Amino acid sequence: MDQRPDAGGPRPPLPGWLAAGPEGIPAYALARAGNAINALFTQQLGTVGLRPHTFFVLVHLAREPALTSAELARRLEMTPQSMSALLHGLADAGWVERPSGARRGQRIDVRLTDAGRRALQAAGPVLAELGRPETMGLTAGEAATLHALLQRVLTTLTATQEPPRRRP
Repeated sequence: MDQRPDAGGPRPPLPGWLAAGPEGIPAYALARAGNAINALFTQQLGTVGLRPHTFFVLVHLAREPALTSAELARRLEMTPQSMSALLHGLADAGWVERPSGARRGQRIDVRLTDAGRRALQAAGPVLAELGRPETMGLTAGEAATLHALLQRVLTTLTATQEPPRRRP
């Protein structure tokens, strides 16, 4: 006798949340919206030669002129190895500088160069467009409410659990 659930016999009823579909689960909607905005963010930054992680490294260095690779890795929730590879690429592009020849255990600060500052400034129009409420199909009031709610979600989630570490 065939015991597969799809063998044509009666199926048990689905729980209400499953029968309604995942669209009714706020976390699902948030994850889908996050994926959509990340894709748009990545696409738009690409028009000025930036990728999201590159952009965020440049932002952090513009705000705090001297950070270590380890500090940047923690802020961007990346492994030290991934951050090191990213910083090598940024240094090769002339956007950051890292002194060479440091001794083991010595602090090595990463600094933004003028070229890195110009690359970051080129993202201004992209961010202005992405920041327009209409880009997300919202009014100004709805965008302000959404922003406040997202900040609350982030505050709650980061206060109650350790963020997952990305795997290399």
